[in-house]
Amino acid sequence: MKTIVRVFSIIMFLSLLVGFSYSPVEAGGRCPTFIAHITHGIDGTKLGLSQELPVIVEVYFGPNLKLVDKIDLKFKQSFTAELPRGTYLIKVFSVELNEYVESMTTGPVEIPGCKKVIFQARLVGEEAVINVIIRDLAPKPVEVAQ
Repeated sequence: MKTIVRVFSIIMFLSLLVGFSYSPVEAGGRCPTFIAHITHGIDGTKLGLSQELPVIVEVYFGPNLKLVDKIDLKFKQSFTAELPRGTYLIKVFSVELNEYVESMTTGPVEIPGCKKVIFQARLVGEEAVINVIIRDLAPKPVEVAQ
């Protein structure tokens, strides 16, 4: 229930911040939002830390990259939200190390609407990184047989 309230709060705050509509497609076919899905897939024991490896994911948004949310995640947890398209910066703070993990910083990057953007925290060798996967959510044109 806490997660549902948190997601709703984020969406409400960001909608007021940038004035976007909840409709998936605006006039002209442009989407005002995208789906963000953040997953924590790093077993901390592989780095000599706790398996849970608690982190705080900080989400910065807009032209001035203002901090809009902090998300607490542990190994095998995820977070999903619908967010307005725009410029984002993602930073990851390790609770155990008490420092930012620079190799996991993503952005600043412009994220368009009509996309599902998956941010996967994982290990590449012994370095923690965020793997970004982008999927198109825009409806495909339907060909009509004539």
